[in-house]
Amino acid sequence: MFELLSRNEVYAIHMAAMEVLERTGILIQHDEALKILKEAGATIDQKKKVAHIPEYLVKETLRKTPSRHLFKAINPKYNILIGDGNSYFTNAFGAQSTYDLNTGQRRASTLRDLEEFTLLADYFPAVDYIKPNIIPQEVSQDILEQTMALSMFKSSEKHLSFLAVTQEGFRDVIEMAKLYAGGEEEFLRNPSIIDTGLNNVPPLKYTANIIDIALECAKYKIPFDISTGALASASGPVTLAGMVVQGVAENHAVLVLTELVGPGTPMIWGSCATIMDQRHGTASYGCPENGLIHAAFCQVAHYYGIPYYGAAGIVDSKVPDAQAAYENTMNVLTATLAGVDVVHDAVYGIVETGITASYEMFAISNEICGAIKRIAKGMKVTKETLAVDLIDRIGHESNYLTSDEGLDFTRKHLLEEYWIPSLTDRTSRPDWEGKGSKDMVLRAKEKIKKILETHKVSPLDKDVEAKMREIIKARAKKKP
Repeated sequence: MFELLSRNEVYAIHMAAMEVLERTGILIQHDEALKILKEAGATIDQKKKVAHIPEYLVKETLRKTPSRHLFKAINPKYNILIGDGNSYFTNAFGAQSTYDLNTGQRRASTLRDLEEFTLLADYFPAVDYIKPNIIPQEVSQDILEQTMALSMFKSSEKHLSFLAVTQEGFRDVIEMAKLYAGGEEEFLRNPSIIDTGLNNVPPLKYTANIIDIALECAKYKIPFDISTGALASASGPVTLAGMVVQGVAENHAVLVLTELVGPGTPMIWGSCATIMDQRHGTASYGCPENGLIHAAFCQVAHYYGIPYYGAAGIVDSKVPDAQAAYENTMNVLTATLAGVDVVHDAVYGIVETGITASYEMFAISNEICGAIKRIAKGMKVTKETLAVDLIDRIGHESNYLTSDEGLDFTRKHLLEEYWIPSLTDRTSRPDWEGKGSKDMVLRAKEKIKKILETHKVSPLDKDVEAKMREIIKARAKKKP
């Protein structure tokens, strides 16, 4: 495992974050939350709405925070245990534009795109659970979260993570999840059938709306990830260590509040932080510093016994090209080797720093992440895999293609030893030319079209879908 920081450096970051948390404090625009924190022992500047949280309160609430979270799926074979030592990958999140699969033209993202990207995420083996890849632009904001939820419920059997923009919208999604889970009692037993993600407003600030949603999660013990979104040299210090210190303080504020309200609420502690490229005034996520930030955050999160969630796969390239491939590979590999529990945006079906969805990039990134998972799996060294007796029997004159014993050994171990790519070309040049000399992007496009034509998921129960649509209609009627 890649460890960026020494033990002393991890402790130094912890102590610095505790000083920021108590001395500078966190601005929380939510009176109820401030009251809860005050009653627990924090010092509150009511005029500025700043909570100064002491280290002992952090330590007390950490004892209530689970170190492992079972994320359930409607199909139990897709259940995953976050914090079990493996790195799990999500797809990308939130594209408002899309490169049309047929025309190649950039256009506004649609609800159909969301359904198709969710279906693709269901198919791609590198995607362990699913985020909303698309923000459909034709859907009214009044019913956006609810409409997106229905689209995703219909399009996958994996664990689903939903958009939470408003408290009332997320409450509707919870009601829909109760139907999806098989009723309220079943949902209350298994609230991890869904999750969501929240970000702060750096530096050191949380809006009332974000706190409302966090408290809603705490009420039901719905898992959520809380991520700092600072940009180094803009909304955070230019130094990577300083960025991590600020993010630790920001994340701890919500962790303390959540565990005070709902002890045992599953939280994944994370980061969407990166650097600002001062030459252009833009956020850069495809930079090598992004991977270092996640490696450091991960070590600190594990120091606290909390699973870590890092948005490591984002690319800055505007198209699915060589730049997109190396940016995606570099930081997902770094995060995975560092032991990040959830590598968010790993299977990255978006380009242009989260703005434009690309069907082709989604397939290419699945290929990249499949290879990274194989690297993370490592090498199995046992008496059998060392194969000393087999090597002796094959000797000098035979080989493993002509020997029956050698072939049997290959058949037994091939699939566990080798990663089998679905897009990568390893044929001879004559074979490649005979198939049209297709590059990776063209092969990805063809693969995507085939998946969309053939891949099916178990349909959502018609009565459940009808009731979900009623929730959406009822919310639409409440708005002028």
